[in-house]
Amino acid sequence: MNKKPGVLPILGSVCLAFVFWYFVFCSGIINFWLGMSVAVTILSLIAYRYGGPVLKRSEFTVANLLRGLLAAAVLYAIFWVGNFLSQSIFLFAKPQVSAIYDIRSQAHPALIALVLLFVTSPGEEFFWRGFLQRWAMDRFGPFTGWLAVSGVYCAVHIVSGNTMLILAALVAGLFWGWLYRRTGSLLVCMLSHALWTVTIFVLFPVL
Repeated sequence: MNKKPGVLPILGSVCLAFVFWYFVFCSGIINFWLGMSVAVTILSLIAYRYGGPVLKRSEFTVANLLRGLLAAAVLYAIFWVGNFLSQSIFLFAKPQVSAIYDIRSQAHPALIALVLLFVTSPGEEFFWRGFLQRWAMDRFGPFTGWLAVSGVYCAVHIVSGNTMLILAALVAGLFWGWLYRRTGSLLVCMLSHALWTVTIFVLFPVL
């Protein structure tokens, strides 16, 4: 059964996310994929401790699998178009997108795909949507809760100093937040996130 976390675990976990994202993106003292895996795992454990499990057996349906696949495809198309337009308009777009893809050099593509599929993508959805957004929607209402957590998701990426990454986080955060609000299914969000990240990072990069 879902728990209702208090304000302190929510605020504490958000502050911890900012710290984790800073060390992973900016410190340069740890491998990106290892650091992000550890960070997301810890945040997921906090989410489970204070929010309880959020996946239901009833979510595991063919319909939700298809929704996840479709959502991943739609988001990839949005990013493909957005990348094309941004590189046509902004001189800083291409080098900043290239800098994002540079983190692929820190691990083998197969290992990156496994991490994205089974660790970081589902873990991020568990924490950001299943824990924080669920709490925010219960407390402030579906619309405000969606916008608030999408904003925080974007804000933690500001530490990277990469405008394109920040914009990407804003678009993706709003998309997955809307998806969770619309479907009520965390599984759909996890599938969408996992399939999208593997596609855009490993299979068909937009750069």
